[in-house]
Amino acid sequence: MAERVEHWFNRRYGVGRRDVYLLRTETGWQVRGRQGGTDGDEIAHYFDDEQDARAMLQRMLDTVPSELSNWAKMPSRPQ
Repeated sequence: MAERVEHWFNRRYGVGRRDVYLLRTETGWQVRGRQGGTDGDEIAHYFDDEQDARAMLQRMLDTVPSELSNWAKMPSRPQ
Protein backbone atom coordinates (compact mmCIF):
# COMPACT_ATOMS: atom_id res chain seq x y z
CA MET A 1 0.00 0.00 0.00
CA ALA A 2 1.22 3.50 -0.82
CA GLU A 3 1.84 6.12 1.86
CA ARG A 4 0.55 9.60 1.03
CA VAL A 5 3.44 12.03 1.52
CA GLU A 6 1.79 15.15 0.06
CA HIS A 7 -1.61 16.08 -1.35
CA TRP A 8 -2.22 19.33 -3.23
CA PHE A 9 -5.75 20.58 -4.03
CA ASN A 10 -6.70 23.61 -6.14
CA ARG A 11 -9.61 24.71 -3.89
CA ARG A 12 -12.23 23.95 -6.53
CA TYR A 13 -14.98 21.39 -6.76
CA GLY A 14 -16.63 19.57 -9.64
CA VAL A 15 -15.11 19.58 -13.13
CA GLY A 16 -12.56 22.29 -12.19
CA ARG A 17 -11.09 20.32 -9.30
CA ARG A 18 -7.46 19.22 -9.50
CA ASP A 19 -5.60 16.99 -7.04
CA VAL A 20 -1.92 16.04 -7.13
CA TYR A 21 -0.51 13.37 -4.80
CA LEU A 22 3.04 12.37 -3.91
CA LEU A 23 3.04 8.76 -2.71
CA ARG A 24 5.76 6.50 -1.33
CA THR A 25 5.32 2.91 -2.43
CA GLU A 26 7.09 -0.31 -1.49
CA THR A 27 9.23 -0.04 -4.62
CA GLY A 28 9.71 3.74 -5.06
CA TRP A 29 7.65 6.87 -5.62
CA GLN A 30 4.44 7.69 -7.43
CA VAL A 31 2.94 11.03 -8.49
CA ARG A 32 -0.77 10.90 -9.21
CA GLY A 33 -2.81 13.68 -10.77
CA ARG A 34 -6.57 13.81 -10.99
CA GLN A 35 -8.93 16.30 -12.62
CA GLY A 36 -12.66 16.50 -12.14
CA GLY A 37 -13.02 15.21 -8.59
CA THR A 38 -13.36 11.65 -7.30
CA ASP A 39 -14.83 10.30 -10.54
CA GLY A 40 -12.50 12.32 -12.78
CA ASP A 41 -9.61 11.37 -15.02
CA GLU A 42 -6.40 10.23 -13.36
CA ILE A 43 -2.79 9.80 -14.45
CA ALA A 44 0.09 8.21 -12.56
CA HIS A 45 3.87 8.47 -12.97
CA TYR A 46 6.32 6.11 -11.25
CA PHE A 47 9.85 6.94 -10.07
CA ASP A 48 12.74 5.25 -8.30
CA ASP A 49 14.00 8.56 -6.89
CA GLU A 50 12.19 11.04 -4.61
CA GLN A 51 13.82 14.04 -6.29
CA ASP A 52 12.51 12.99 -9.71
CA ALA A 53 9.04 12.42 -8.25
CA ARG A 54 9.04 15.87 -6.62
CA ALA A 55 10.12 17.45 -9.91
CA MET A 56 7.12 15.82 -11.63
CA LEU A 57 4.80 16.97 -8.85
CA GLN A 58 5.98 20.55 -9.38
CA ARG A 59 5.56 20.28 -13.16
CA MET A 60 2.01 19.04 -12.67
CA LEU A 61 1.21 21.95 -10.35
CA ASP A 62 2.79 24.45 -12.76
CA THR A 63 0.93 23.24 -15.86
CA VAL A 64 -2.59 23.79 -14.53
CA PRO A 65 -4.15 26.95 -16.05
CA SER A 66 -3.71 29.99 -13.81
CA GLU A 67 -7.45 30.39 -13.25
CA LEU A 68 -7.50 26.89 -11.70
CA SER A 69 -4.21 26.99 -9.79
CA ASN A 70 -5.04 28.34 -6.33
CA TRP A 71 -3.14 25.44 -4.71
CA ALA A 72 -3.38 24.42 -1.07
CA LYS A 73 -1.26 21.73 0.53
CA MET A 74 -3.61 19.46 2.40
CA PRO A 75 -2.72 18.44 5.97
CA SER A 76 -1.18 15.03 6.48
CA ARG A 77 -3.38 12.19 7.63
CA PRO A 78 -2.53 10.69 11.01
CA GLN A 79 -0.61 7.43 10.71
